[in-house]
Amino acid sequence: MIRYTCDGCGKQIAKNALRYTVKIDVRAAYDILEVGLMDLVRDHRAELLRLIESMKHKQPEEIEESVYKCIALDLCPSCQRAFISRPLAFRPDQDVREPPVNIDAFLRSLGYGTGRSASEDE
Repeated sequence: MIRYTCDGCGKQIAKNALRYTVKIDVRAAYDILEVGLMDLVRDHRAELLRLIESMKHKQPEEIEESVYKCIALDLCPSCQRAFISRPLAFRPDQDVREPPVNIDAFLRSLGYGTGRSASEDE
């Protein structure tokens, strides 16, 4: 038998009772990459080796979550109203972990997200 529990308050939601689902996709965002000739001939081996070294002691889930995470919630009507009224009322200080791998810095070093090609930095 399928049972639903409200992810907001923890109450059981009856089988045919009104419930709401919330899906949140959290993705790393980068600007369009402009690739120039210098980017094509540049040796990225050292940068890739640094990235691999920084990820050696990380769990695969932690690395994945630094790029993409999908969160799915079931909410009762009361929690749905609370969520709709303040969707960003979360407390990030409740889950303090080691900082994630800095994939952002690595991608920006390749020219992603800067609005210009990496060759302009040289």
